[in-house]
Amino acid sequence: MFQLAYFQMAGAGKTRNQDALFDGTAVRQVRLHKTRLSETADTVRLAVADGVFNSPAAHLASRFWMEAFAREGDAEGRFLRWLHGSFCDKLAAEYFGSASTFASAVIETGGLCRICNVGDSRVYHISANGCWQQISHDHTVLADLIEQGEARADTEYAGIYYALAHCLTADYEEDHFQIFTTSFTLRAGEAVLICTDGLHDALPHNRLEALWGAFQSLPDKLEALRRAVKRDPLHDDCSVAVCLLPS
Repeated sequence: MFQLAYFQMAGAGKTRNQDALFDGTAVRQVRLHKTRLSETADTVRLAVADGVFNSPAAHLASRFWMEAFAREGDAEGRFLRWLHGSFCDKLAAEYFGSASTFASAVIETGGLCRICNVGDSRVYHISANGCWQQISHDHTVLADLIEQGEARADTEYAGIYYALAHCLTADYEEDHFQIFTTSFTLRAGEAVLICTDGLHDALPHNRLEALWGAFQSLPDKLEALRRAVKRDPLHDDCSVAVCLLPS
């Protein structure tokens, strides 16, 4: 039996959430959902999409991809390529250049977890003792430079280096985006967490682990994360979904 939980909130002072989230049953795109918990013994499908804030209709871009995933998304993200033309058909004429990131996790009943992402929405594997490991790949300028050996992961760089190198864009010519995929097996006591950058940009890695480890129940863990993000007066939209395999 899996435990599932999610929360979602719009950024500080914003009247609209540019994130979208699929919690396994429905697409969510609201200003605030405090943590909600459910259980299932079936295959779990979770996803988030972060509308790129400086694109024309970011909220529509993220919503398109969440609805597409809910309807026909596969674990390896092949549908992202299949439907890119439909995405452009829907948005490019009126909202050319609208863009979104994407991340998903599909967890089968035996614990096999397959993830994919485009952009900087992330997937974390959380061990039974509370250690967080990022298993997705940030498609940013800096991440590409690190991969090429031209930058260091332990060094701070100017903000421009954190710009997206790949995302899903309503432009017929922007069909060369990269899709990262991998898989692992979820063991008893472990969790997989997917999130938009409103979480990992607001809270450093050690803070994420400390907040997670300070509470016992899954809802309390997520509410601690949500409240910590909200304390930042300039916090961004934030969407988080978790699947936990209890011990």
